[in-house]
Amino acid sequence: MPQLFIARCQNRLIKLRSRGKKLHPLASANLKALDHINVRQNARSLRYVVFDLETTGLNLQHDRVVSVAAYRVVDGRIALGDVFSSLVSPDRDIPSAAVKIHGIIPSMVDNAPSFTEVFEKFIAYLGTDILVGYHVGFDLHFLNVYMRKTHGFPVQNLVLDAQPMCRSVCFPAHLRSYAGRVRGHQDLDSAAKHFGIEIQERHTALGDALATAMIFQRILTAMEKNGPGRLKNLLAAGRGV
Repeated sequence: MPQLFIARCQNRLIKLRSRGKKLHPLASANLKALDHINVRQNARSLRYVVFDLETTGLNLQHDRVVSVAAYRVVDGRIALGDVFSSLVSPDRDIPSAAVKIHGIIPSMVDNAPSFTEVFEKFIAYLGTDILVGYHVGFDLHFLNVYMRKTHGFPVQNLVLDAQPMCRSVCFPAHLRSYAGRVRGHQDLDSAAKHFGIEIQERHTALGDALATAMIFQRILTAMEKNGPGRLKNLLAAGRGV
């Protein structure tokens, strides 16, 4: 799979550059995140961490994280007793427009841990599991800001975006070119509605992460109905149209 091949090439390069350096235990562990991945494995048998962030806005350069949440999916089941959730001090004001969306007001994060503290705990929680998000690029950016600043390289876990997977699974082959043209309308609400999922606490990190995890479960089930349901099939679906 091209995505995994590229990730492994980049991972080998980082390992070479890190040779002889004293790395933080979290960094050393993260460098091994791809070692156990085999595309022939049944996708359901693998472990995933489905995450979501809430921020002060949508500007990647200037906005900051205010909340992080994640659910672990093991053998296709959401481990409701193994959840990550934390508010984050953004070290800046939270604009009223953002408060109207996620409901996090400044006083709620006054005593919250810092960005670095929260993401260090999140990386420990993530371990070597596969990382999943919906429109994952936005959230992944902030995770990689922490990783590059603290450890000198981006997160090495395999990363999957549930949004193009939905497009592949929800639309039959003859409609996928149409699906590509309307991709702007394939937000989390639309995907949840397609699968009959009611999102609890929409626009909170916990609520959106849980909804994404439930959508991901439906994707795994749909893939198994249409084929062998291996990781390579999941990666192919993630390439979208």
